[in-house]
Amino acid sequence: MRTELADTVATDTTLPRFVVPAEIRQWGARMRLAERSTPRAVAMLLETIALYAGCVLFGEAVDTFWGWVVAWIGLTMCMMRIDAVHHEAIHRSLFRRRWPNDVVASISGAVEGFHGPTYRCFHLTHHALTRRDADPTDPEGFYDEVLTQPHRLGPLHITARGALVGGVLIGGVTFVVQLTVNAVATLMGRPPAYVRAASLERHVRRWGALAFLLWVGVVAIAVISGRSDELLRWWVVPMLWFLCGPYTFFALPEHCAAPHNNPMVTSTGTVRSNALYRWLTLDGNYHLAHHVFPTASWWRLDEADAKLRNLTGLRYSGYLAFYRALWRRLGAGTSTASDSAEPAMSGRTHRHVAVSDRRGRRDGRRLPAAKG
Repeated sequence: MRTELADTVATDTTLPRFVVPAEIRQWGARMRLAERSTPRAVAMLLETIALYAGCVLFGEAVDTFWGWVVAWIGLTMCMMRIDAVHHEAIHRSLFRRRWPNDVVASISGAVEGFHGPTYRCFHLTHHALTRRDADPTDPEGFYDEVLTQPHRLGPLHITARGALVGGVLIGGVTFVVQLTVNAVATLMGRPPAYVRAASLERHVRRWGALAFLLWVGVVAIAVISGRSDELLRWWVVPMLWFLCGPYTFFALPEHCAAPHNNPMVTSTGTVRSNALYRWLTLDGNYHLAHHVFPTASWWRLDEADAKLRNLTGLRYSGYLAFYRALWRRLGAGTSTASDSAEPAMSGRTHRHVAVSDRRGRRDGRRLPAAKG
């Protein structure tokens, strides 16, 4: 199949372009997948705010421990939507002009605990260098190597299953700390490798102070007004619930067991999911479609996924199915990491995971088997 270079992952960066099948790229251009709709974006943002406010009002109305547990579950789901909003905004996929996207990215990122401008650099570099080991390397490539491998810390031996559980529980929090430290370093003139593109460093310097101002301002207002309890209930607790579980849990299948140094389309997965999850995450389960068309509007990802479904072996019938298969493999001592330049699945497993019939039914009960 003839291939060509896709557009850069962002028009204001110098990050390398990745190769996609020519017919896929041409199809995306004909379908105008990146067409923006300001009314639709505004309606989605207002819906997100209303959902969050509704959960807070429910907790305040019931005002018991178990009532707040229910409210926190709802608020954690709202955090999943806010994370999806943040993701769309850092790709500038909400509005035609840059600055509204950058404002939304900074605010939504701060709400979920992320330094939005630094995350934009991290994520765009990941798109450009998906599972690349050369320098600069994919900054997100640690998942396979850390979360699905056994570790030894001095006399303590951590099994692969223990690393998975621990990684899901602390992965989001450690990532927040990493982003914050790297944001400070960038503002002090010592950016990490994924921020060293001149345009990206300028972006962090332009918007980098906003997240800190938001955090300091909100905390200061809560303390001065004596509303620290409300701050904890309305924001800190659901943010931590989101970071200590859902964030890493739903991110891991995107590239787990992906071959390194291969074309991006063979190193990116996609997951079939239910309508609630798709609505909450703005179709975030269609990760391959997003990687091939990183500026596509979220409501077009379902259509793009149908076009791309046969390009990857990393397809799963659901998140629980993915983790059941992964848990079995880790218990059997089978590595999921792959640093090979060849696809990481056997022919039989590739067929089992990737086959789609004409009615669109997909089977993903097995994880790709790592070579070696």
